[in-house]
Parts: sequence; structure tokens; C-alpha cells
Amino acid sequence: MTNLALIVSLMLGTQQLQCGGSDIGKTVRDSLFNEVVRQDRAADAAWLACDTKEKLAEHQAWVRAGVLNAIGGLPEKTPLNARVTGRIKKDGYVIEKVLFESRPHHYVTAHLFLPDDPKYKPPYPGVVSPCGHSGAGKNAPWYQRVGVTGARHGLATLVYDPIDQGERRQHPKCPISCGGHNCIGWRANLLGWNTAQFRIWDGIRACDYLASRPDVKAAQLGVTGLSGGGTLSSYLNALDDRYVAGAPAGFLSTIRDVYAKIGGQDAEQFLFGQMKIGFNHLGIVTLRAPSPTMIVTTHGDYFPFMGAMETFENARKIYSMLGAPEKVDLMETAGPHHWYESTRNAAMLWIRRWAAGDASAWPQDRAALRRLDIGFAYAPENSGVANDKPEVRHVTKTGQVMDIPGARSAYDVMKDELARLDEKRVPPTVEGVRAVAGIRPISELTAVPAAVVEKPATDGRAVRLVLSRTDDFTPIPMVAFLPKNAKGVPLLLFTDCKRAALADEIRAALGEGRAVAVAEMRGFGETAKGNHSFYGSKRPDEEMAVMAIAVGENLAARRAEDAALAARHFASMAGAYRVALFARGTAAIPAAHAYFLERGLFASFTAKNAPPSWRDVVARPELRFSFADTVYGALKVYDWTDLKTAAK
Repeated sequence: MTNLALIVSLMLGTQQLQCGGSDIGKTVRDSLFNEVVRQDRAADAAWLACDTKEKLAEHQAWVRAGVLNAIGGLPEKTPLNARVTGRIKKDGYVIEKVLFESRPHHYVTAHLFLPDDPKYKPPYPGVVSPCGHSGAGKNAPWYQRVGVTGARHGLATLVYDPIDQGERRQHPKCPISCGGHNCIGWRANLLGWNTAQFRIWDGIRACDYLASRPDVKAAQLGVTGLSGGGTLSSYLNALDDRYVAGAPAGFLSTIRDVYAKIGGQDAEQFLFGQMKIGFNHLGIVTLRAPSPTMIVTTHGDYFPFMGAMETFENARKIYSMLGAPEKVDLMETAGPHHWYESTRNAAMLWIRRWAAGDASAWPQDRAALRRLDIGFAYAPENSGVANDKPEVRHVTKTGQVMDIPGARSAYDVMKDELARLDEKRVPPTVEGVRAVAGIRPISELTAVPAAVVEKPATDGRAVRLVLSRTDDFTPIPMVAFLPKNAKGVPLLLFTDCKRAALADEIRAALGEGRAVAVAEMRGFGETAKGNHSFYGSKRPDEEMAVMAIAVGENLAARRAEDAALAARHFASMAGAYRVALFARGTAAIPAAHAYFLERGLFASFTAKNAPPSWRDVVARPELRFSFADTVYGALKVYDWTDLKTAAK
């Protein structure tokens, strides 16, 4: 092996620089998590500072406006075109199979459980129940059991399929449930939307449908759901004033406890900048205070129980300030994350108490409710149509709404939005890109070398290992090859994997006598370590991207700043004014931003194996992508592939 090849192999063949002897692997992840904790606690404090009804009302209005902006607003209401496609008689209740359009030709499938007991007379109080994550959607026995339980308590209960669950798979090549929600979420994020927009709107239209029925009391509505359905019932209870009571289950805790235990979940559970606008879990509970809300949880839930207790205790303080401490409550039972007989019945009794005005429904003997869990098992006689044949369960003829002629998916809706944005888009400007991405100019950025190791070579080619730290203490590792009499423009390289992947490019440049450096943006290489995996992604930086979104930042934007800082530092080391920029894989996206925004630092830009354009990602649902490679709302102003061309 030549001396040159040996140097490259030694310097790039290891993943850990150990500059200064410290492991920097989780620094980026931990820094973001600490910011999540800080903002979550600050949001709690802001809610608790509302010590009068007037202050609370003002804060509620401000948060509500922020939430609607974060999800991209809500569409106009259009005709539901609702119809009942079948009716099934069961013991003590009837199931109607319901199909309606939450948007034109965007179909929602639901089962409406109606009481069939002489002691309950129509019109009934109503309950909307979004399902949690399950490929079977509403047909899962635990969600069927919610409808059965509600009907047997005299409540007309609408259990509906979320997008990418049950009969509502949105694209045949995309995953279902959590993974499907995130495939929509990557694209929605680029438009300045969120998967929550689709899910909240489906829930609002479900409420419209239930309220439109003559056998349901429109003024006596409640909402409850578990897990992902707990998320949506929380959101709906917070944002839709028609709900008299809510009982979200298996979701509410504190965001900091959730991120510590399981990390970010699917896309509708993290909104851009949600903590800054006060939409943390305490905010979700108190956004409509003193509207009656019960937090339903379990001791072993992966949405941590102690966080649920803390949120409940803080919410109780606010409800007490309003003179209504009895209107917020907590029901808990033993066991892991699940709907239990105890919690299902508690949720329905809570809703009956407030929506139907039945004072005898709650409070109940909690120990007696928990005894309902002993020995309970799902069976055909207690779980609706969960065990019936598909043709009995299905609302649609084929079991999938996208088989209906003219049906439109969430992807179709987003393509329409992309076309609308394209019609008015103009060439990007530095000011416009900075504003939407939140990238600071190099003049406002600092990076201080934290460790430098010199590796002199026998052929006069020095190798310098440098670890810099930015103003937010993020490490930027760099390996620089500095010939004694360098020729040409220095070359700075980035990649989204191990540095060794760039060995060929480095050898070629060194063979030309050029100074060469390979640096790493946050979340790549040495700093690509996380605590939790993320649905639909094996990338360690996806957990970081989710936390960045929650605190109102874009990981790609911070990486662009890292690239600019590395370029400035390397140019100084090489004694040059500008450097040539090379980026491989997804590192091309932040590199393109740095090149466009800081043209004075770069002589040229080359990308290899770059990801597709953001427009292509929205237009082609089958393409895989990641939150780490998005910028919230970017397609309102630019596509990342525009930046290289526009900079010339």
C-alpha cells in the first residue's frame, strides 16, 4: 500500500476520532432532548402562570391559533355525502356501516354503534372514537369493544378508520399505520402542513356526521380513543368546541417523559414548534378548560404514567382556579398500554356524566371498575363484528376506499397543494430561504476548536484531526489532509455515512496535490447515535429530526450551518479564500443550502447520489424519505434542488 493510501485508510477507516479522548456520539441527540425538556417545562410554566380566567382565555386563543398555523390550517367544509352501506343487529345494539367524505372524494369508513335497549330512547348522546394504531383499524376487537361499551351505556358511538388503517390505505406501496402516517408526514412537512391536519379534519367531519343524525343529540357529544386515537381525541377535544367532554386514553403524559422513554412517535404527534406555542400535553388538556376532560392511563404504559400524573396535577390547579376541579380527572389501572374493560367503561361513564348530564354516571367505584379487567377476553359475543367475515365488517365493497371510482388519497390532496404553490413560486432568494429554513448567516455563527491532533506524514503531507464545537456546543469533527505545497482549490467533502465512503474522492484530490478535508454535519458519522428508533426509518438521525421539529427547528438547517462553519475553518487551515464543496447522499441537501447562502465560501458544488427533489417526493408517494431531510414549509418558497442552479 502506498503511503498516500495508508494515510487515507488509517484516517478514514475508523468511525470514532476520539479527539481529546471524548466520545461525542450522543451529543447532538442529548442537546436536542435537553431543549425539548426546557421548552416543555417552559410551556407548563406559561399555562400555570394563567392565574385568572381572562389570562387563561387569552393564552388559549394564542395557542389555538398557533396550532392551526402549525398544521397548515383546515380546509373549508364540503358536503359529507354520507350514506349507510349496511346494518347489523347484535345483542343490545345495532351497527350501521357508514361512509362519508371528509373532503371531496376523500372517504372515511366508520361503524356507528347504536343502543338497542328499551331503557335508552333516541335521540342519544353521541361519542366520536378515533382508532389507535392497528392495521385492522376499526375492526380490531379492542376498538369494536369501545363501540359496544358506548352503546350499552346509551351512547351512539362512531368508531372510524384513520388514514392508512382499516379500509383507508392511502397508497399500495407505502406502509400502513404509523409508517403510513409518517410517509404522509414527510411530504406534509415540506408543505407547511402536518399529518395531524388530515386526522383532525377527519375527526371534525366525523363529529359533523354524528351531529347531523336525527337520532343523536348534537349538543351532547363526547370524544374518546386510545393510543393514536388518544392523540386524536386529545386534539379534537382541545380544538372542537362542540365536544362537551373528552376522555383521551394511552397518550397524555408529558412530552419530555415520552421522548425520554420511547422517543418521538408518528407524524401527527409532533407539530412544528409545538412547545414554543404551548401545545404540550398540559396545553392539550387545558386548551378548552374548564371543559370536562379525563386522562385515562395505565401504570405500565409506554406513554409514562408518572408524566400523566404530573400533567393531571398541573391541570387540576388550572381547573381549580376556574372553580371547576371536578371537571378534570384521571382514571388509571394496572397493565401495559391497552384499552381495558375498566378504562373503556370509565371513559364512557365520564362522557355520559357530562354529555348526557347523568350525575349518577360518575364518579364510580374505581376498584369495582378495575375488577372488570379480571379474566376479560375478547370473544365474538363481546367485540362487535371483529370476528365476522370481511364482507360483513367492511363498509366498502372491496374493503378499501381507494377502490371507489374517483377516490382521492391524502397524497392527491398534497399534490394539489404542490401545484398551487408551483403556480406562484418565484426563484429563491437568500432572504427567503433563510426565513423559511431558519438558517443564520455565517457572520452570526461561531465554532471553537475543542481538540486538534496532528499526524505528520513522511511525505510532508500533514494530517490534522480537528473537533470544533459550535455556539450550541454541537461537535463538528473534521479530518484535514494538508500538503506542504498544496495546489488548486481545497476540497471539502461531506457524506451521510462513514467517512471511508469518500476514500476514492480524497485519494484523487490528494493525487492532484490539493488540500482535502472531510467534515461531518450533526447527526452524521460520529454524532449519528440516538436512543430510540423511529417508525418507518432505520436512520439514527430521524429521532433528532423529530425533536428538532418539536422545538421549532429543522435539522437540515442546522446542518447547513455546520457545513458553512466547516468551510470557513478549512479555508483558514488551507490558506485559501474559498473551497470546493462535495456532498454525497442526503448530505447534499444541507450542503446545497450552505452553498446557496454563503457563496463567498465556495468555489463550486458537486453532489453524488443525491436524494430526489422535494417536488418529486410530494408527487411520488412511493419514494422513501426522512424528516431529517426536510425543511418545514420549504415548498412554499423553494425546492432544495433549486439552490445549486440559483446560486450560479
